[in-house]
Amino acid sequence: RVREVRRAEREHSERRHALELELAEQRARRSGIRERFEAEWEEEYETLSRRVEPPEEGTLDEWAEELEVLRGRIRKLGPVNPLAAREYEDEKERLTFLEEQNGDLTKARDDLQASIRRINQAAAETFLESFQEIRENFKRTFGTLFEGGECDLWLDPEDPLDSPIEISAAPAGKRTQRIHLLSGGERALTALSLLFAIYLAKPSPFCVMDEVDAPLDEANIGRFIRMLEEFKNETQFVVITHNPRTIEAADWIYGVTMQEPGVSSIVGVEFADLPSGQVA
Repeated sequence: RVREVRRAEREHSERRHALELELAEQRARRSGIRERFEAEWEEEYETLSRRVEPPEEGTLDEWAEELEVLRGRIRKLGPVNPLAAREYEDEKERLTFLEEQNGDLTKARDDLQASIRRINQAAAETFLESFQEIRENFKRTFGTLFEGGECDLWLDPEDPLDSPIEISAAPAGKRTQRIHLLSGGERALTALSLLFAIYLAKPSPFCVMDEVDAPLDEANIGRFIRMLEEFKNETQFVVITHNPRTIEAADWIYGVTMQEPGVSSIVGVEFADLPSGQVA
């Protein structure tokens, strides 16, 4: 019995020694796996283990199968960029900067659009006031030059700054029609009526007219001259003309003559010496 007990002791001792060797081997393998794991992920094992959810219950074969599936997914992702985390932080910082810049630009755009709306509103109100005044003046000057008749100006009141301005004119005895359907003299008088209507709303110190009386007949020339006489106290008119009646109504006459071939000279004749406003 003692021999049997001793034999059993030796067997257990050998088994214990084998288990100790296997335990040391398993510890070494565990330590190697941990070191490789930390080297691959560049973080400590404890930090990584806190990120991982505990595995569900299952066998080693099931875990091995799941591990193979995960490895396949990792292989499909391609090479791992070890600088991905740092690049992510850089891109995140860049994104934050761009979002702030975009917010500033959006606010500046909204402020600019609000300013444009205010300016457009003020400009539209001022323009409509001036337009209404010129419209009334146009009717009056048109009636004076044509000795009667009807005329009108209109535009789109919803968009006055971009709306085209329509002009209708009907000299006495004619039906209302578009200005392009009038004769040359009638169009010239209509344009002069509008010009003088604008001067009534906003006088100008000077006005240059180039052959505006060329298409006018004798009767219309007289009305044109009378209109100049009415406005000459506020505006100095410089009229380029060949019409004798317009020249007779001038206070100064300047002509260009060529007394010698190739040599031009200016000749001036003063008809009157008026202290305020002149027609030349």
